[in-house]
Amino acid sequence: WSESWRRSSGINAEYGDDRELVLDKQKHSLTIRVQKKIFSKTFNKTLIGMIDEDTGVIINALYHVVKEHTHQTERTKKTIKYLIKFLVKIGVLFKNNAFNDAEMVLFTKLKNKYKTMVLTVISFYEVKYTYDQKLLTKAVVSLFELLRQLLRRHMSPKNMERVELVQSTLSDGGLLNNLF
Repeated sequence: WSESWRRSSGINAEYGDDRELVLDKQKHSLTIRVQKKIFSKTFNKTLIGMIDEDTGVIINALYHVVKEHTHQTERTKKTIKYLIKFLVKIGVLFKNNAFNDAEMVLFTKLKNKYKTMVLTVISFYEVKYTYDQKLLTKAVVSLFELLRQLLRRHMSPKNMERVELVQSTLSDGGLLNNLF
């Protein structure tokens, strides 16, 4: 089977030692593509079990806030579903070391920006009259810009449009105002 796979994939025996490296990269790439496909096809409540309890609480609260603001159950479900898919995809890519060095730098920046935004939201909540919609909107938009840069190489244009949908929903000034 592996010999016929090599022939069909265009791997030639004259590559010598490099052939093994190419095969390993192709197997690794295929593994990640299969995992992403399985996750996208079998997405249901069991996948939510992959998300830790704290993140689940945040996502649940976000669902209720978005639903209350938009009054559109379907859009709210799509927004949260896509957000969870992005989290799972990032986890799969990170676990499989699919990010190159530049993407790892972006991943670290994304993680730090997320932590900073969460601390800012907590501060807005705990200290009255400190809420700044423009600051929070700017933080959400820059967070999603980093997310797009990180996932650009790993996602289809259709999924990148979904990132835009989630961003437009979560950076809506009215939604942010409803939080505070």
